[in-house]
Amino acid sequence: MNPTPRISFYTLGCKLNQAETAALQNAAKKNSYQLVSFREPADVMVVNSCTVTNRADRKTRQALFQARRRSPDGIVVLAGCFPQVNFDSSTEIPGVDIILGTRDKFDLFSAIADFKKTRTQHVRISPVDNRKRLSSAFIAAADRTRAYLKIQEGCNNFCTYCIVPYTRGNPVSRDFDNTITEARELADAGYKEIVLSGIDIGAYTDSGKCLINVLRALEDIPGIERIRISSIEMNTLSDDLIKHIGTSTKIMPHFHLSLQSGSDAILKNMKRKYSTADFSIKVETIRKYIPEASIGTDVIVGFPGETDALFEETVDHINKMRFSYLHIFRYSMRKGTPAADMKNQIPESVKKQRAKVLDDVDSRLRRNYAISFYGTTQPILWERYKDGILYGLTPHYIQIQHPGKIGRHNTISEIVLDKENIVQD
Repeated sequence: MNPTPRISFYTLGCKLNQAETAALQNAAKKNSYQLVSFREPADVMVVNSCTVTNRADRKTRQALFQARRRSPDGIVVLAGCFPQVNFDSSTEIPGVDIILGTRDKFDLFSAIADFKKTRTQHVRISPVDNRKRLSSAFIAAADRTRAYLKIQEGCNNFCTYCIVPYTRGNPVSRDFDNTITEARELADAGYKEIVLSGIDIGAYTDSGKCLINVLRALEDIPGIERIRISSIEMNTLSDDLIKHIGTSTKIMPHFHLSLQSGSDAILKNMKRKYSTADFSIKVETIRKYIPEASIGTDVIVGFPGETDALFEETVDHINKMRFSYLHIFRYSMRKGTPAADMKNQIPESVKKQRAKVLDDVDSRLRRNYAISFYGTTQPILWERYKDGILYGLTPHYIQIQHPGKIGRHNTISEIVLDKENIVQD
């Protein structure tokens, strides 16, 4: 009898990539594979790649090298955004057996079968700009407590720095009824939290239904106790949606709004569709209806033309917004994007210095936001257990640790927050 084949996955990049890896892991189980850690040898090792920055490209290459080193006789698969826009360099990476684009990654198991027949490099890169609807065949459970539900993909904003429209294609949405059906299946399987994922999730539309309709339908499903929205553009976050979240007992008061820069001059050059004043009004609206809401953001430092004075505008704006946390990125030149051809590119040393400044701001923001909950009683969904300690999240996305037993995993209980049980990164 042949042993059960082993498969491992390594994921880079956004929550959408995480959701897609989770879907592939579920498909692997259905195809009689045993899931193992990427740190272990395996018969198939899959790198679900990202290409949003040069750093992501380096990490993709490093992961492929590690995969081949750990599994000299295994099948190494490069999937996702990196090969979608870097075809030639992808085929030249040593030791890669199968190359799949962003759409083709879901053909993983037929690609494995084809490769086994020929034992020559197998490549599938389909165009991303000819779809009208997102595939419904998508089961995306990440762990026993939280499941990612992909409802949208693609973007046509074409910000000058961003490669995503070229890797993910035009915006497409998932069938509404199929989305809700899968959510019920996830609830029946025991998942208590649903995270809605997409590239431009606020652009969701199907048969006259938009994001708020999806949320209302999810709230009616027994067993789903928490719903989160992944990163959303501020100009697609309507006041009606904010008000609804403010009255909901299931949708978490957690927003991730991508600012990118606190300088109007830089926002204009980025071709973002708002000003700092617009962004401020949106944040004020959130806090009007949800005073304690967690509001995190993405910030890019070192965009072409960002002077010291313009960077200080960003720092000042971030401080005024009182974000709960920051995700900080150093601008990375991506071939094929307008920003790559702009003048006044910023030296890497300056980008690192500015990122360090924002790292310090981020630490202070996280600490201050956590302190604001000291002494309050919060419900915690316990997601992980290790060595007598339970780990989980508050509704506001604050990480908690607390002594407990493994049997409380995937349960919700209330505790009083203090400096001892709040995890400080």
